[in-house]
Amino acid sequence: MTKAAQKHEWADFLKFFSEKSEGRPTRLGVFENGNDYWIESGLPFVGADIDTKDERPAVQLMLGDMTRSIEEVTAIEFKFSESGEEDGLDVTSANGRTTILRFEAIR
Repeated sequence: MTKAAQKHEWADFLKFFSEKSEGRPTRLGVFENGNDYWIESGLPFVGADIDTKDERPAVQLMLGDMTRSIEEVTAIEFKFSESGEEDGLDVTSANGRTTILRFEAIR
């Protein structure tokens, strides 16, 4: 299931998503102009937060000892599956980049 959250729902969904997913191994990538760049694989998910001070908020994804900040967020899609293997989120910014967070299978 994919849920495109409305802007007023982002903080609540990110809190729920963080609580549900803490500690899971991740993969993080960026998609832009038809290209994908994978940034990391295997770091544990610590949490996600949002700064809503500006009209276009910023989202922070905390993975292990790394934090990825996405500025001028225009859309967030949450991915949930019954098994949990397809869970993740897509964060799109005003510059057209989409940051993709997915969880790796625990082996």
